[in-house]
Amino acid sequence: MKIKFNLRIGLLFIMIISLSLVSAYYNFSIKNDTENILEDNYNTLEYSRNMLLSLDENNSNKEKAISQFEANLTKQMGNITEVGEDTATFTLQNNFASLKKNWDDEAMKSQIRQNIFHILELNTFAIKKKSDIVKHTAEKANFGIAILGTLSFLIAFNLLLNLPNGTSTSKKTYRKD
Repeated sequence: MKIKFNLRIGLLFIMIISLSLVSAYYNFSIKNDTENILEDNYNTLEYSRNMLLSLDENNSNKEKAISQFEANLTKQMGNITEVGEDTATFTLQNNFASLKKNWDDEAMKSQIRQNIFHILELNTFAIKKKSDIVKHTAEKANFGIAILGTLSFLIAFNLLLNLPNGTSTSKKTYRKD
């Protein structure tokens, strides 16, 4: 009788650990996917914003604007993470080299803005795609945890109903009159 009771308690313990491990696994997966989105794509958005601001600097701050643009372009070149982003970044680099020779060339500034918007578009699409992956992982997690939780509840409820009644195993004593 004691062995059955210990086995039932052990089964409950295993179910609780299983539910905890599945929850932790999915939580870790969602955390990693979210960090991936922020780390890779947020930096590109920030660098692109700074490059656009540098282009809009007035001519009195030309050297500062060029310096800021170059610094952010260098950072962007080290942060190429999406398909097609390398080509767009190198095109931007080449166009910027031309602009440095003639800072007043508005047509080249317009082209550079288009290059930056293309990089932004690539990263925005990647954020959407990665967000969909996180959403799918979360849905999978909810489904898996719900299934495992339901099974655990049913097994625990069954074990509760089948536990021996403490009074049925005690000895009855009769009084002799």
